[in-house]
Amino acid sequence: MPRSAAAPPAKRLGRPKDVASAETRERLLQVARRAFARDGFDATTNRHIADAAGITTGAIYHYYPSKADLYVAVYAEVQEIVYGAFEKAIAPFDSLVPRFGAVLDTAVELNREDPSIAGFVVGVASESQRHPELRELLRASNAVSSGFLRRLATDAKARGELQDGITVEALEDLLNAVLSGLARFSNQTGDSVRHADAVAVLKRFLAGTLMQPGASR
Repeated sequence: MPRSAAAPPAKRLGRPKDVASAETRERLLQVARRAFARDGFDATTNRHIADAAGITTGAIYHYYPSKADLYVAVYAEVQEIVYGAFEKAIAPFDSLVPRFGAVLDTAVELNREDPSIAGFVVGVASESQRHPELRELLRASNAVSSGFLRRLATDAKARGELQDGITVEALEDLLNAVLSGLARFSNQTGDSVRHADAVAVLKRFLAGTLMQPGASR
């Protein structure tokens, strides 16, 4: 009897190459975010990132041509995470104080879930000052944060919520200072409970329920 032809080897099942690549990229961004938040741009090395991500140092360059490009990619992802959450938080509200209150609460929750987000964000300004190449690369991504806060201020002005003499620019600067200041406070203390308590007090201040009646007279 003629021997039957050998069966073709079974195909190995596994994740499609593009899926595996996307997962590696996401893991790389998460590891890099934590490293940049903890150690800063200069002290973070590609070798450390690669070891933590489970890839070779050379493999990083398959995704990002330089450490600066990786930093910018982390920043872009952080902006997407943060302001995506902020947009969702303000959706039910149509006036400034409850909108900003929802933003503050969301910032607390994001920090509680992953402190590296705030840790990374608060370092961006100083890293940009030390590294002009980062400042240029980050310029486009900065429009996301400034655009969001400017819209809150512009909407409040358009709805007639602001007193005469209050400019959109000054209000935007205030919102930015409060939000970034609380993020820096949370990062420095490493205490999400204190962050949440500070936000709760600020919300009462904005609502006019912080002081005892007549205490400010």
